[in-house]
Amino acid sequence: MKKRLTAFFAILLIAITISCSSDDSNGNGGNPSPNKTAKFEITGNFTGHIFIVYNNNVTGNTTETITSLPWSKTINYQDNVTGIGISGNAVLQNPGVVGQNVSLKIYHNNSIVRQSNKIADSNGSFSFETLTFMFP
Repeated sequence: MKKRLTAFFAILLIAITISCSSDDSNGNGGNPSPNKTAKFEITGNFTGHIFIVYNNNVTGNTTETITSLPWSKTINYQDNVTGIGISGNAVLQNPGVVGQNVSLKIYHNNSIVRQSNKIADSNGSFSFETLTFMFP
């Protein structure tokens, strides 16, 4: 539970730091059109459940429990969004098997811009560090 809270607050801090401004506009009535796309992806042979927190900059932070791999989420961001983030960890009540691997990636323009690879420890658990990406 402590790992979940740590991941949640890390993403929350990122969201607050790099959130979009409601004053931005592109001439269409104050509603910026989406023109930035990013994809979050988790792959590997990990068989346990994974708790993730990511910032979608549409409704704020989103939490999900992933029960099977591979998993991905593509999000179209408004032009005024400057950065995004994701983090996660194995769910202790439903761990994987020692030595299983898992990889978390952020894609932008079909290229991997951030990545973290983990191997399940002696408890069948792991914890991703928070991955962030600032749009160019």
